[in-house]
This record gives sequence, structure tokens and C-alpha cells, in this order.
Amino acid sequence: MSVILFIGRVRKLLTIALTVLVVLVLSFGAYQWYKGIEGQTAQAISNSVKGKVVVIDAGHGGQDGGAKGRQGTLEKEINLQVAKKVANYLEEYGVTVLMTREDDNNLVTGRWSQRAELTKRVEKAREAQADIYVAIHCNSFPSPRWSGHQTFYQPGSEEGKRLALHIQNEITRRVGNKDKRQAKAEDYFVLRTSHCPAVMTEIGFLSNPTEEALLKTENHQKQIALGITEGILRFLEGKAAPEKKTFFMEKP
Repeated sequence: MSVILFIGRVRKLLTIALTVLVVLVLSFGAYQWYKGIEGQTAQAISNSVKGKVVVIDAGHGGQDGGAKGRQGTLEKEINLQVAKKVANYLEEYGVTVLMTREDDNNLVTGRWSQRAELTKRVEKAREAQADIYVAIHCNSFPSPRWSGHQTFYQPGSEEGKRLALHIQNEITRRVGNKDKRQAKAEDYFVLRTSHCPAVMTEIGFLSNPTEEALLKTENHQKQIALGITEGILRFLEGKAAPEKKTFFMEKP
């Protein structure tokens, strides 16, 4: 083998090796950027979120199954699965998380009523001196046509509105929003009686067969949970609310 040929082959091998190294470095950097809250350590997030107390309320539970999909999916189960994911992500950043329930049980012992149950959940947040309260639910409607997520806040609560806008925006960024729903003011009991900024996020329609199937998948739940988490983190860091876009369709 001639010296020139040998040198040529060495250069080719070095070029390939360098290319592989560059790709690996770039891929690792991209992975670190992409995974974001999925695995990033708490030190990458502003110290302003550490030690904050966030209540995650997995809607319904126990004898109260909530909405039921056409495939038999119970809302209470989806709510809890997503709520646990949100709690895990937040804890990675030093946020103190209090879940109103961690299994399929009610907070009320003895004679049960929905009002008594909701009151217990709000009281739990007040006793913990929570900074924010986030209730996770699934939506339902007689017509199977409707789909999409939507986040609600108490009318007149500017901080509740800011939190709702962040969560709505981040979920949309991850899973889209073809029905173009937006954060909306609604007078719900847990929002009205909460001592801190509170929102209720409806993560999808169980009455829509396609969305019901999606809500049962691990990946879709993960994306929803990441969106909720990112919205919470942006709120806790004091970020200004994203622009609220105006859409012509907002039903049901």
C-alpha cells in the first residue's frame, strides 16, 4: 500500500470519527434541551420555584367516578394518572406537592356528598398554605363531536387567570388545540373558595371516542402532564401571561 493511499484512508477514518463525535455531542445537547422538565435537575430552574407549595387535585375518586367514556373509561382514573405525573415532574424542581388524593378514595369519611368532598379538598390546600391549586378533570358532552383541553379560572382573579393562560398555552404547545379552546373564567366551587390562585384544567373530552382513546395512552398523558407542569413553573417564576388569542368557535 502506498503512503499516499494510507494517508488518504487515515484521513477518511478521522473524518468519519470526527463526524460521529460531533453528531453525538449535538445529539446529547439537543436531548438535554428537549427533555426539559422530563429529566432536568432542579438547579436548571430558577430558585423562585423551590419550596413553593402546589396542590394537585385529581378530580373525583372513590364512589364518584366522574364522567364515563363510551369505551368505559372512568374520568377519576385518568385524572389520577395525569395528576401523579404532574406531581413527579414538579418535585424534580424542588416544588413541594400536595395531592388531594393519591389513590381511589374520598376525603370525606361517613356520609358523602360532593359539596363536602370539594370542601375537604379546598381545606386541605388552605391548611398547607398552598401557593396555587390545580384541579385536573376530563370533560364530557352529550355530542361526541367536541374535543380539546380547556383551563378555567375564577372570574376576577388576575393571578388565577395568569396561571390558567400559562397552563392552557403549554398544553396546546405540546398536544395542539384543533378546537381552539382558550382559558376561560367560570365560577366553580373549588375556584371560588380557594384562598390562593386556582384553576381547573379539563384535559380532554371522554365523550369523544378518539380523544378518549388518546387520554388512555401513556404518551398523551405524559404530554398533558408536561404542559401542566411547564405552565405551573412559568407562573411560579413570575412570567407574564401569554397573549390570549381570540377564536370564533368556543363550544360547548
